[in-house]
Amino acid sequence: MARRIVVNAIGGYDQIKVEDGPLPPAPTENQVTVEVKACGLNFYDIYVRQGLNPEIRPPCTLGLECAGIVTAVGVNVGSVNVGDHVVAHCPKAGACAEQITVDEDSLMVVPNNMSFEVAASFTINYLTAYFSLFHLGGLRTGGAVLIHSAAGGVGWAATQLAKTVPGVCVFGTASIQKHEAISKNGVDYPIHHDQDYQKEVLRHRPQGVSIVLDSLSGVDFTKSQDLLEPLGKVVLIGARGMIASEHRSLWRIFKTWWTTKSVSPYTLIMNNHAVAGFHLSELGNKDPTTFRQGWKEVLEMINVGKLCACIDSVWNFDQIVEATKQIAERKNIGKVIIKP
Repeated sequence: MARRIVVNAIGGYDQIKVEDGPLPPAPTENQVTVEVKACGLNFYDIYVRQGLNPEIRPPCTLGLECAGIVTAVGVNVGSVNVGDHVVAHCPKAGACAEQITVDEDSLMVVPNNMSFEVAASFTINYLTAYFSLFHLGGLRTGGAVLIHSAAGGVGWAATQLAKTVPGVCVFGTASIQKHEAISKNGVDYPIHHDQDYQKEVLRHRPQGVSIVLDSLSGVDFTKSQDLLEPLGKVVLIGARGMIASEHRSLWRIFKTWWTTKSVSPYTLIMNNHAVAGFHLSELGNKDPTTFRQGWKEVLEMINVGKLCACIDSVWNFDQIVEATKQIAERKNIGKVIIKP
């Protein structure tokens, strides 16, 4: 038997359980079995529990990413060996289990001296930020970025990645008690939630910013477009505005999408602006070569010290509700980790 964290049905925290289940199947010729040592929790896991993700529906095992040790490999597997330390990406969920069996392409070998907590922390957050800023956003020397929720997992990663480009200025929103932390991480102009972030950005940079990394959606999507400089881009990576409590609110969902105004091609043309959207799992599904190359580049930047993952807190499986609340109530700075 192997323990796993499951969401039994759409609902509140009472739907999250730790259950015993069968061991994963033995690996087929192109698969690998991993003994999981640490799992990364993401805001996306809240979408799953509240039934806001059309691709992953309860009942299911939670988790998009984990790290552990390879215990068995299929006969055709050539990139990993038994005993290797690896990180796994599970786009259809299932990472929060004591053991998993996944395709070889879903794994990346990490150095043995990297902690399992760090290894489990970077795939979702850093790759989302990496592709959004560099591939879609085209961040250039001397540019500027507005990052919403700069203390969260993606926001923390995006700040560090933006600062690898010379002369880039970073604006970041966060609750005021997190300002010292995000400033140390590289945010030049921290903005708290009681401030008008539009006015604050334009006060320091009247021409606007090169990229807005928008994880909020709703009315903020329109505000984001209004903050762009010529050749600027909004990259939409989430809709946190839909979530404000333990249970989903159909009214809040409707309001968020209703106020996410449609894009006007004429306005984009006349302002030399662009709007893009990013979904990490879909990129991995449709362009695995690009996904894997980005994964390797991010891992290399971590290995040489250009990037440094921040672990907010570490919980065990039996503390899954408390760990989830840490993210849902926006208490975390950096990554929340759950361990078997």
